[in-house]
Amino acid sequence: MIIFAQDRKSIVDCKIVNITRNLGGGKEAKYILTASASGFGTVTVGSYPEEKNAMDELEKIYAAFATGADSYQVD
Repeated sequence: MIIFAQDRKSIVDCKIVNITRNLGGGKEAKYILTASASGFGTVTVGSYPEEKNAMDELEKIYAAFATGADSYQVD
């Protein structure tokens, strides 16, 4: 699935999306969504103040994938 990053600076053809605690991100970026492409490392596609916000976005990505969408834009 193609994911367009929240900051509008990256487009990733990803295979894996993870939520990670961002220790140096400050109050507005405590949790980040990272997307991994085969053999190309990871790209941060979104940052959130609370884990629940990141989980909500991950659920939206999954819903798009489950319905057959080819792409998704992170909010």
